[in-house]
Parts: sequence; structure tokens; C-alpha cells
Amino acid sequence: MALGTPLLVSAAALAALALPDAAPDATPSAAPHRAEPVAAVTPACRGRLSPSASSARFLVDVRLPLRAEGRFTDISGELLPVHDGGCEVHVRLRADTVAYEGPDWMADLTRSPAFLDADAHPEVAFDAQAFPATWLADGGPIRGRLRLRGRERPVEFELRPAACPRPGADCPIVVVGEVNRRDFGMQAYRFTVRDAVRFEFRIRLETAR
Repeated sequence: MALGTPLLVSAAALAALALPDAAPDATPSAAPHRAEPVAAVTPACRGRLSPSASSARFLVDVRLPLRAEGRFTDISGELLPVHDGGCEVHVRLRADTVAYEGPDWMADLTRSPAFLDADAHPEVAFDAQAFPATWLADGGPIRGRLRLRGRERPVEFELRPAACPRPGADCPIVVVGEVNRRDFGMQAYRFTVRDAVRFEFRIRLETAR
């Protein structure tokens, strides 16, 4: 609302080159076993985001001795296949559900007109452009548009390499990125709050097939 798979190569051919020439009357040895190549698995690119298992967090740099980390408690979206084997991801958040693990006044301030203006603009949306499905496993840059506080801007987040063969099902799809709050009209408290806002999405899918 912050964001390569190793290839298995058989060493059998190299090992054969290292063997000494057999004597003319020696019984020929069996041909070295060649391992079958392992096909790369493309993660499934379809599923509805699980609201209970997914999370969307953000970190604001405050020039105070406290950690301003919040989360959106209402999150929805989906992962969809597109032409040429690509994927799209769409995420929707509710700005009026922002919560902090710290003091309540931080959540109230974040929802206020000085920042998210949640009453006037309750929805935060991120719509990614199409990207290769293999990036769900390998990671890569995700470009798209972020709508925040009634303003829509192009952003680039980073899709992190997956920690399992089936991202979204067996482990979260992790997207991170950073935006400048002033690009979305948040000008208040410039001497106490830095401009950079970092996002982290951890996406689990209800269905992955």
C-alpha cells in the first residue's frame, strides 16, 4: 500500500572424460548413468487472497524514540493468470482498519486527515502489471499502481524469492517496497515524520492450483 532458481546439471559426462582409456582386451565398463533433468516447477498463478492468513504492514520513520509500525487488519485481493503465462496481483486494504502494536494515538493519527484520511478515502489499492509466473519462485521487480488517500501513482515493489516450491500455498508470497508519502498528499509533520513509508505484503492464497 514495499515489493534464480538453480539449475541441476549432470556431472556424468565430465566424470567420463576423467576415466583412463581401457586396455584393448578389457571388458568395456557400463555406460555412466545420466541423471534425468529435473523440470522447473512454475508456481500456480491463481487464487483468492486469504484475509486471515495474509498481512499488510507499513513502517513510518519517525524522528522519535519509538517504532511506528502499523498494519491493515482488513485485506483482500486475488492472483490471476494473464496471457503468455504471466500473472497479475490485486490487493485491497481498508485504511480505516489501521492498527498499531503501540499507543492508540498512533493509529488515530494515521487514520486522520493529516495522513491516510481514512474517512474520506477508506480504500487503499495496489494493482500490479503483468509479470512472469516464474517470478513467484525466483523474485523480481513488480510494477503497478498504488491508490492511496485518493491519489494514484505508479510504484515499483520487489517480489522476494519464495521459500518453498508452492508460494502462496505452503509459504507466503512476500512483496516489499517504499513510497514517498508526499506523493500522496501527506505533507503534515515534516519535521517529525520522514517522507519514506515502507510496505510489506505477505500473501497467502485460499486456493492455489
